[in-house]
Order: sequence, then C-alpha cells, then structure tokens
Amino acid sequence: MDPLQPAREEFGRVVAEVAKRLGIGEVPEVERAKRFGYFTARFHKYKVDPGQLKAAAEGDWGLEYLQWVSADGLYLNAELNVARLAGLVFDAVAEMGRRYGSDVCPGGSFLVEHTSANPVHPLHIGHGRNAILGDSLARLLKFCGAKVETHFYVDDCGVQVMYAAIGYRAVRKEAAEAVARGAKPDLVVGYIYSATNAVAEINRLKKELTAAGEEEKKREIIAQIDEWVAVLKRLMDVEGGLVNKVVEVLGQRDVAQEAVELNRRYEAGDAEAREAVREVVDLVLRGQRETLARLGIEIDYWDYESDISVWSGEAMRIVRELQRRWPQYVENKGGAVVFRADKFAEDFKLHEVLDLPKFIPPVTLTRSDGTTLYVTRDVAYALWQWKRGLGKVIRVVSTEQTHEQAHVRIILYALGHEDAAKNVVHYAYEMVNLPGAKMSARRGQYISLDEILDEAAERSAALVKEANPEVAGVIAERVGVGSVRYAFLSTGPRKPIEFKWDAVLNMRQNSGPFLQYTYVRAYSILEKAQAPPARPEIPGEMLPEEKTLVVKVAEWPTVVKEAFQALRPDYVAEYLDGLALVFNSYYEKAPVLKAEEPLRGFRLALVNAVKTVLEAGFYILGIPTLTKM
Repeated sequence: MDPLQPAREEFGRVVAEVAKRLGIGEVPEVERAKRFGYFTARFHKYKVDPGQLKAAAEGDWGLEYLQWVSADGLYLNAELNVARLAGLVFDAVAEMGRRYGSDVCPGGSFLVEHTSANPVHPLHIGHGRNAILGDSLARLLKFCGAKVETHFYVDDCGVQVMYAAIGYRAVRKEAAEAVARGAKPDLVVGYIYSATNAVAEINRLKKELTAAGEEEKKREIIAQIDEWVAVLKRLMDVEGGLVNKVVEVLGQRDVAQEAVELNRRYEAGDAEAREAVREVVDLVLRGQRETLARLGIEIDYWDYESDISVWSGEAMRIVRELQRRWPQYVENKGGAVVFRADKFAEDFKLHEVLDLPKFIPPVTLTRSDGTTLYVTRDVAYALWQWKRGLGKVIRVVSTEQTHEQAHVRIILYALGHEDAAKNVVHYAYEMVNLPGAKMSARRGQYISLDEILDEAAERSAALVKEANPEVAGVIAERVGVGSVRYAFLSTGPRKPIEFKWDAVLNMRQNSGPFLQYTYVRAYSILEKAQAPPARPEIPGEMLPEEKTLVVKVAEWPTVVKEAFQALRPDYVAEYLDGLALVFNSYYEKAPVLKAEEPLRGFRLALVNAVKTVLEAGFYILGIPTLTKM
C-alpha cells in the first residue's frame, strides 16, 4: 500500500487533461517537485507558452487527494492534501504493520554472496563493510518479498591458505592450548599465518642476498629482511610463545616451496593434505562466524572452493572448454594457459553488454605446474551459483577486483552462458579508511572487526543511562553494533568511508545511536499511552512538523522501491536519518500524552507510524532495536 499513489494518479489525470487541452500528443511524466508543491510535470519540450499552460490548468478539478494545482512558467505543480494523506498513512500502517512499504517491489529471486574472506585470519574492518552491505542487501530483498539465499565462498585453495596450514601444523599443540584458554580461533591462526609468512619471506630474501652481487642490491635486501624481522618482533610482543614456536620449527625450512607443494597435493585431493588444510580453515571459520553473529549476520550456505571448483574437476573442464571453443583466444606461455579476454571482449563488443571496464587485461587460467588460478576457480563457482536457479546472482566484492569479476563475466559468455554473464552482478564497494592505520594481512597489520565492535561497545557505554551494569553492557553492545552497521551503510557503496568515531557515535544526526535513541523516544511515548486509535480523527490544522512527518512516513514505500531497484541500502539509511531529524524536532515542540482528545489520538497514531517505519528500516539495515538507552 502506497499512500501517495492516489495523489500521484489524481495528478496524472490532471496532467493528461491539460495535455489534451493543449493538443499535445503525449502526457508529460509526473515527477517530484523541487520548488513548488509536491508533484510537478514539465511542459518545456512542447510548443506551448506559459500563458497557454496557465489557461489550460484553470478550472475546478474536483480534487480529493491534492490541495491545489497551478502552473508556474512551463511547470504544472500540485500540492498534497496532507489531511487526506494522513488517513491513508494510518490505514496502511494499521493494515500492514511492520510490513508497511514491502508490497511495492516486484519480488524475484536472488543469490547474494558476501564476506567470503580468506580463511587465514580474523575478519578485518574492510570485511566488515562487505559483510554488512551483503547482509543488508539480503534483508532489503527479503523485506520486499523476494526469495533470497546468502552464500559465503570459502577460498580454501591457494598458497596463502597453505602457509596457514603449514604454520598451524608446526604449533598445533600450542594453538589448541591458546584456544582452550579462550582466545578466538581465527585470531590465533592469524598470528600463526603472519608469522609463517614472515619466516618464508626472510628465508627467501636470505637466498637472494647470497646470490646478490652489487652492494646496493644487498642493502635493499637487508632492509627488506629487517622489515620482516620487525614484523616477527611485533607479533612476539602480542603472542610470544606461539610466534617463537613458529620461528623455531619453520626457521630452517623452505616454507614457500612447501606451500606450493601442499597446494598441488590439496588440489589433487590428497587425503593428508585435505585433513591438514580443512582443519585450519574450519578453525578460522569458527571464529569468523562468531564475529558475524555479533553483527546479527547469518549465512545460509558455506561454499568451499575446493568442493565446487577443484575436486569436481569443474575448473579444469572450463579451461579445456575454452581451448576447444576458442583456440584463437587461448595462448600457452611457459606452460601457463592464458585467455585473451581483452581481444574476445573487443571482437564481440561486450563492454556495454556485460558492463565491463574500459581496460581488460588477458587472464591466466593455469600455472605452469597445471594448478588453476583464482579466476578460473571463480568462473566455476559463478556457474555453480547461476545453476542454483535464482534470477540474479549478486556478488559483493571490492572494487579492487573489478578486472577479475569482469573476467568471470567474459568467460561465462565465451562458454555460452550468456544469461549467466548478464545476471551475475559485481556489487562493487570501496574501502574503509581508518585514520592512522596501515593494513597488511600478510604482515599481521590490520584492524580486526572484533576490535572495532569492542571499541564501539566501550564508547557506547558512555551513552547508556541504565543503572544495572549487566543490562547496560548488553545495551552498549547493541548500540555499538548499530553504530558500526549504520556507519558502513550510510555512505553509497562506490564511495570510500572515512571511519571516525565522533561521526559514528554522533547523537545529533546521521548515526546508528541517533536512530536508536529516536526509536526509544517513540517507544517510550507509546508504552505510557493506550494503544493509538486505528482511525484517529485528523485535525483541521496541523503543526508544520506534523505535516512533514505525515509526508515522510507516506514516502517510505517509494524509498523501499527505489532502494530495491538500485540495490542501495544507503537510500534507507539517508531516509531514516531525515525522518529521525523531523521526529526529534516534533518531540521537543508538541506534547503528545498531555494533549487533549482528539488531538492526542492523532499524535499517538503519528508517533506509532514513525515507530513502525523505524522498525522496518532497522530490519533492513540490521540495526538492533532498543526500548531504553
């Protein structure tokens, strides 16, 4: 139910009649007015002058849902009858409750893949944006009645995962003891992974140093060794026993070569390799699940790359199929198989068809040792996703992988899966910048998502007025979660986020805590009052804030529809912030509980409508609702 639809249709009939009076063969589009009134229609492209339009717009239109219609230059404008609109709003809220606004979308079916972090360390702040964006997209689609599956792609192949497996096997006993003491398993493996990387790099650089001839080259290598030694020292300061053991066990081994060999064996399905890798991967996923749970995120399916793309033989089948179909676009370079995606996209004019970036490089499909690369396996996964039978596949992946995701679509097209290529969507997002922080997962330099959530809860504690410490702690955690989720959703996905605590916890506007506090205010009013009347009497005169609130609540279905069509949860965040600003101004000016009837009933119904929309918006954004702060 869209309360604005009757007014929109009424104005549409007026516009059509005016166009007929002017002898225009088409009807101008009804748009949202920017200056006068609420709706507008532009007559600029037609051969009429302002005087003709004004004359054609005169007369008694018998308006019910509009207050007036008038011409201004070559614009035909209309204002809403807010009293009539208020009745429609209250009817819609009473009938649909928290589902208000959900019935204006076409529905459909979607597979949303998000987070998909490497299983070698904790989720960091960048993964947080991915996870929260993906989860809110899924929530938005579900709110609109769509069938939705959420998937996490477990990237358990590749050399980096092997480093974690080798390191974990070297200190398995010590790692188990750390987890038993209460350490998060993904954090423990993260230390091991970074330490193993450091050992591998130091050993590699030492070999280069031995072979180096020029003094300047030696100095460069020594400087790099010093950097990796500094990484080990920093890790030892945090988890000394574990890291020291990694260095002790792996210090004299060629870890890099071991990782390559373990990866080859793992892809080949060797039982011992499978056991070693899966043990550490599942340990990390256990910790990552805990972090996602704090954010209220649940994943429907955990898809292992090895199962879907490698052991099934699908990745290699794709390589062979490309070689068979398009030998003229496949090259062999030193034993590696390369697909000329650049030439293919150009020859078949795919840039617009598949929404490709201007520059497309060739893509390597297999290494010289015959093992597949990430892109090849990702094509197999994308095809698997498409074959699940949903209408669209949305892959939440950072803009850094724009070329890789373009390669996936091009190869799908080359394999004859044109529908899949057109409906596997790269939902790109920019990075999160934390002032003063440098990120490098291999070096163990990252701000984990758990750290962000812990600090958010700690800072939020200052905003909580609850006297009971235990209850206050729960509220602070929920406020912290709301603050982080809103911070990651209030900016459009294609814009970088500058994560600053003063903005994240701003109690005056544009933050999760601000919205949560607004909800608490509305809830508190309604808790103290009797239930608002289902059909309150609409007052003849309203405060400006009351009129604005009626219109804002009426706009909610339109916002949901636009967010659904554009896949933009930030539209919901922006709208809720605007609604909260108006409501808080109204809260300060207009007594509700002490007002006389029938005004009291109208104001209670208005507060209830605002609360209902906030609840719906909180569901989409994943912001926890609170009844007190």
